[in-house]
Amino acid sequence: MILLLYLIVNVYYNLNHSDGSLSEGEFSLLYTKLSLWAFLFGVLMEWNGISRIIQGEWKFNWVTLIPTAIISILVFIPNFYWVKWYGAIGPEDFFLNIFQIPETHIILAVLAGTLLVRSFEK
Repeated sequence: MILLLYLIVNVYYNLNHSDGSLSEGEFSLLYTKLSLWAFLFGVLMEWNGISRIIQGEWKFNWVTLIPTAIISILVFIPNFYWVKWYGAIGPEDFFLNIFQIPETHIILAVLAGTLLVRSFEK
């Protein structure tokens, strides 16, 4: 888990200190890595649930899997595309602001990873 925290901080640092010199592809790759590391961190937070799933003690739960899938899809879209699709977003657009700020992206990715494991627990 410490390795994942290091990777999250490293990518976050690279995103914040790029000075606009990153191409669209490089920025998308870094943002996708940030989401992936945070998602895996959320999965590993539920290590007890993972061990029960590996032992075969699991039950499929649609109620938590559907929101998990929706959050995961939204989180893995880099914020560059949210700006490209919807333009500059003001403070009144609460929903879209959630996906533009890297910190909320990280929080939602961790939540999606945690919910994924919980959707297979008994």
